[in-house]
Amino acid sequence: MTATARKYEPQGSGNCNDQYQVPADTDHLKKLMRRDIAGFYNRLSVTGKRILAALIQSGPSTVESGEPFPFVISSLQHGVKCCKLSVLRTLPKGEKVGLFLRENHESGRRHGSIITLYKERCEFFLSLYKQEYGLLLDTDHDRYQVQGVTNADRYQIDFGNRQDQTIKATCHSLNLSDNTDILFSRLSDQGKRVFGIISSIANQTEQDEISLVIQAIARDAACSEVTARRVIKHGHEAGIYAKRQHQRGPRFGIILKLNSGPMGRMKELLQTFPVQDVTDADRYQPGVTEHDRYHDRNDTDPDTKHDRYPATNAILAAKKGIKACPSRDEGNLVPHPDTNADRYQNPVLLDRQIKNLSGSEENEEERWARRLLSISTDEFQILWPRLHNERFGPDQIRQIVQHRLSFDETILDIENSLHAAEWELEHDTFPKARKGPCNYLFATLKSKGTWRRPVGFLTPNEQALANAKKEKAVIRELQELDKQKSKEADQVAKNEKFEAWLSTQASEELESVDALCPMPAKTEESKRTWRKSYWNKNIHKGAA
Repeated sequence: MTATARKYEPQGSGNCNDQYQVPADTDHLKKLMRRDIAGFYNRLSVTGKRILAALIQSGPSTVESGEPFPFVISSLQHGVKCCKLSVLRTLPKGEKVGLFLRENHESGRRHGSIITLYKERCEFFLSLYKQEYGLLLDTDHDRYQVQGVTNADRYQIDFGNRQDQTIKATCHSLNLSDNTDILFSRLSDQGKRVFGIISSIANQTEQDEISLVIQAIARDAACSEVTARRVIKHGHEAGIYAKRQHQRGPRFGIILKLNSGPMGRMKELLQTFPVQDVTDADRYQPGVTEHDRYHDRNDTDPDTKHDRYPATNAILAAKKGIKACPSRDEGNLVPHPDTNADRYQNPVLLDRQIKNLSGSEENEEERWARRLLSISTDEFQILWPRLHNERFGPDQIRQIVQHRLSFDETILDIENSLHAAEWELEHDTFPKARKGPCNYLFATLKSKGTWRRPVGFLTPNEQALANAKKEKAVIRELQELDKQKSKEADQVAKNEKFEAWLSTQASEELESVDALCPMPAKTEESKRTWRKSYWNKNIHKGAA
């Protein structure tokens, strides 16, 4: 509903037929409307008046047009310099008196609200406010601007609370019609620090494409990795930059393609509203606690492998002795370097039950064990997708291999058994199992180490050999066919040459050739045969 379509309806007005309805007295309705708004204005606190006046003046040309516009509480909170609770208390009062209509954003409550101002009422409210406080918002007497502001004050103007800073006289406002300003109004101090780091890296490189590592950004911004990823994702969705994964893999981080316009606007906002410095209470600041998430990981019991990085503990145990974890009571506040338990290290190929496989004494069982225990989840999903859908994976293979090796049982047929089970799931011949195919296959391989061979099933190696044999047979047949065609072509060419020679010979020459025949030729066919034989031995052979 637009502002001009909204009419003031005094209390007690009833619905009656149009033919008996008296035209409304607009002057009288305006007087009633102004009386109600004036009473509402006089009952408001100073902070409430500033909040509603700033809301009305937030959108350019909104009062004149009456069009809806997006609204975020945090932007109004920072502009008026009040607490969020005051904004939440004042907005329902203004909506109830009829200054505006507020609706939830179609994308959800986290994206704010949609405000539709009612023209006449908002203009009268602004006239009352300007008569009392002037044309600008009166914020110089704000109770949060005293000199004794503490570091814990959440509404101070100069973030960081440095005494050498001067209070800015100009009031900077955010343009809520711009995606960059809307995103900045929703950012926390941690999110602003993330964008500050991105802008500083862009200034140093002087390029429109930069490379980032999430772990490093989280440490520098004193926030968690989840927060850093979420803030970078919001910047990508707002069009500040285009995010993509590094071409060498996720461990090398991400690459941001910066857009000059939105990124420049973000730098201006970061300079206008500087981020608060990291306080001593920040949970990710180094030196605060010994249980910081970036400390070195020491496994106190090398026989247990419950850690998600089993490769690291095995390597650390082989290189140096186990150190006891220091207590927080010891007072050791030295910041720890990055953990060696990096999530991208290569996994251990074999359990400690298998002896050193790097030597030349590795037997067939050990090679198969190394092969089975090195299968990753992605590789398993590619090789056996139906088993993966049944929740059978590398964890089950590891348990089966460890169990059978502990009892010196063979594991040579485990991989072919998995191929056979996958084939049966594909052709719907898998046995009916009460607890599902995963439990049935796990129990069978753990106890027997092999799976039944279905009729018509071929392992990948057997299928490859069969295909190779078929290909060789086809190649041999094609070669024979080419030889036959070559012989026929040579014979045709030879016959053509003979016919050409025969046609050029005179009758006396042919009689002399016939006279050389050891047995007199009596018929034309026998004469032709002798002439061709003579041509092959004397003329064609000599020409070749």
